[in-house]
Amino acid sequence: NGTEQILMTAPRSAVAIVLGKFLAALVVIAITELFTLIYFGIICYFKTPDIPTVLVTMFGFLITSMAYISLGMFISSLTENQIIAGIISIGFFIITWVLPEFNSSLESYSFINMFYKYTQGQIDIGDTVTFITFTITCLLLTAVVMQRRKSVK
Repeated sequence: NGTEQILMTAPRSAVAIVLGKFLAALVVIAITELFTLIYFGIICYFKTPDIPTVLVTMFGFLITSMAYISLGMFISSLTENQIIAGIISIGFFIITWVLPEFNSSLESYSFINMFYKYTQGQIDIGDTVTFITFTITCLLLTAVVMQRRKSVK
């Protein structure tokens, strides 16, 4: 659509562009989570839910989404074609989802298995640090790729 050319010629740094795109996607996820509070209200009307478990699950979903968004952005920065970036991103998500089924020693690399702990109301500091570190790493790599692409053009 030509948006990459506009971004590359904009007087913004690559970091600002990457963070802007990441925060926009994160706001979409946050709005989605806010809409799920409607269901929470309905459940509260009929029965008293376990509020800490719900909040921990929402937090876990948010940081898992951050990791997936940042990886998708990084893969998108490596390729010119959006369809290829989407297929590679979805492929990575599926592979990490089914990876523990093939070998139990690979269970620690599955984001979904890390997220399951949050659904039980447990905040695992190691998994939280893993998600945040993975997110920051992918965002930094995306900014580096964008900066190199910007300096070439």
